[in-house]
Amino acid sequence: MALFSTTELEAVTAADGKLLWKFPWKTKYGVNAADPIINGDKFFISSGYNEGCALVQIRSNKAAVLWQNKNMRNHFNSSVLIQGNIYGFDESDLKCLDWSSGAVKWAEGGLGKGSLMAADGKLIVLGEKGMLVVADASPAGFKPISHAQVLGGKCWTTPVLSNGKIYCRNARGDLVCVDVSGK
Repeated sequence: MALFSTTELEAVTAADGKLLWKFPWKTKYGVNAADPIINGDKFFISSGYNEGCALVQIRSNKAAVLWQNKNMRNHFNSSVLIQGNIYGFDESDLKCLDWSSGAVKWAEGGLGKGSLMAADGKLIVLGEKGMLVVADASPAGFKPISHAQVLGGKCWTTPVLSNGKIYCRNARGDLVCVDVSGK
């Protein structure tokens, strides 16, 4: 079981909590809010407050950094991995990074500190001020398919897709449901 604590990424056995390995990752204010992305023996970690990100490989319970930079600084929402590309919010810019190198493939501003999820090759993005965007997950550039202002106020909660409906919530607790089922 992998855990991203305030000071490190670590793995423990589920049965007894025995430490298997750890990788130090100290951040300003002790905040590591975004969940790591795990792909095989590699872990992508990212933190806000200008900390940055890293791709860490685990072999024989030893951690090795494959790359580390400040190209993705997830403030609270986790990034997603789709076909070798990482999509996420680098503070206030939506970005696409190459999984293998950490290089930026594209960046898009204007949505603030938003959140996103992925489904069926699409990014479902909720901007900080309630703009909902559905876009193709493409390393070639940000390619919105549709967008709508669905909420006001601060929107830091990840949108949820369920049974053809996208649910979005703001900090006040307002909830909207957008039917995208095509019925």
